[in-house]
Amino acid sequence: MKGFLFFAGSLVRWTVLKPREFLVGIIYTALIHGITTVGITNSISGVGFIFTLGIFGPLFFAIYKGLPLDCLDFEASINREFNPDNLS
Repeated sequence: MKGFLFFAGSLVRWTVLKPREFLVGIIYTALIHGITTVGITNSISGVGFIFTLGIFGPLFFAIYKGLPLDCLDFEASINREFNPDNLS
């Protein structure tokens, strides 16, 4: 439970500290949802593949750009959050 609350708090802090990234994420999610909805409505084949790429694409791109693979590990996140080198 403590880990869930930590990650939920980090998500809330992220929306306030980096509003531009938050809004880009919301717009991107709405765009993928809209493309998928239009594709399903018009019976376009391959919509599921586009949806899957749209969901996993940013995650793979973030890992490629240097996202630590242990980002959801509670212990590593606590250490990274409270590391004296990161405090400003």
